[in-house]
Amino acid sequence: MGAPGPSVRRRLRRLARLQASGHPQLAQFVSARLARRYGVYVNPKAVFSTTMRMPHPVGIVIGEGVRIGERVSIYQNVTLGGARVGDWQAGNYPEIGDDAVIFAGAVVVGAVKIGRHAIIAANAVVTKDVPDHATVAGVPAKVIRVSEPR
Repeated sequence: MGAPGPSVRRRLRRLARLQASGHPQLAQFVSARLARRYGVYVNPKAVFSTTMRMPHPVGIVIGEGVRIGERVSIYQNVTLGGARVGDWQAGNYPEIGDDAVIFAGAVVVGAVKIGRHAIIAANAVVTKDVPDHATVAGVPAKVIRVSEPR
């Protein structure tokens, strides 16, 4: 059996196209297939680009109101979603900026904005906004470095 990466990428692109073209039932089918086969749950109502990368697609959860920018990398066992019961009604979900990297085991919950080119360290728990070009780590996550824009 080949590496899971290309198959997951193909299914994510298909899910994004189905969302954009207004086929919610087919999007739900592809989402369920991703969850069953690869352990990657992407709610069909999440908004993401086809340029999103999952180098190690295992145990990733992306909730219904999450918005993900261009060229975002998400590693294994990451959770992006609401922080409390009922957040789906209030729309309290993360928004991930372009070119962000979220490393293994990180949790990003609630109505937070992750800036462009931000780095979320492994096992960090993010509950507050992260500025552009910042690196955050810890529980709860704190800014440990801000890089100069390139």
